[in-house]
Formats: sequence, structure tokens, C-alpha cells
Amino acid sequence: MSDNRKDKNFIRFLCVTALVGAVNILLNGVYTMLLVYVPCMAISIPTLYFNYSLCKWENKWHGLVNEKNPCDGEPSKYRLVTGKVGEWFLFGLGLFLSLITLIVY
Repeated sequence: MSDNRKDKNFIRFLCVTALVGAVNILLNGVYTMLLVYVPCMAISIPTLYFNYSLCKWENKWHGLVNEKNPCDGEPSKYRLVTGKVGEWFLFGLGLFLSLITLIVY
């Protein structure tokens, strides 16, 4: 299976998981929880998919603004990993909110 197909299947899985969480929150009637849940999912899913591109874009802009001879924008492994950690934390926070509504309400 190609990497592109795996990536698309992964994004579909994340979107289905996010939709199941949203339906769970709606069915439990905790509509105010959606004010936090929806932004968490809306930010984390695309940034997980485009992590490398976003890191490269950030490096290019930093180079253009702050360096005399800008680099090619290749991100460091540290930057890629910290981005993924933050994005997964945001996604997990959304799922945790959905789980709380399932348990408490």
C-alpha cells in the first residue's frame, strides 16, 4: 500500500473518530462542550496531516525575515516531533472531553 493511501486512510480514521466524539457529546446534551471540542479537532486533524509542510513553511518564513542568506526551510527532527506531540495532545484533549461526557452525563 502506498504512503499516500495510508495517509488518506489515517485522516479518514481521525475524522470518523472526531465525528463519533461529536455525536457522543450531542447525544449527551452537553452542547457547551462543543465550544472546546470542535476547535480542538478542527485544528489538530489538519495540522497532524500537514505537520511537515507547516514546519517547512515556518522555517522558510523565519529564514526570509531573519537571515541574510535564507536556508531551504528543511525542518529539524526536533521541530517535527514537538509539532506532532502538540497536535496529538490537542486531539487527545478533544477525545478526553468526549469521554468525560460519556462517563459523567
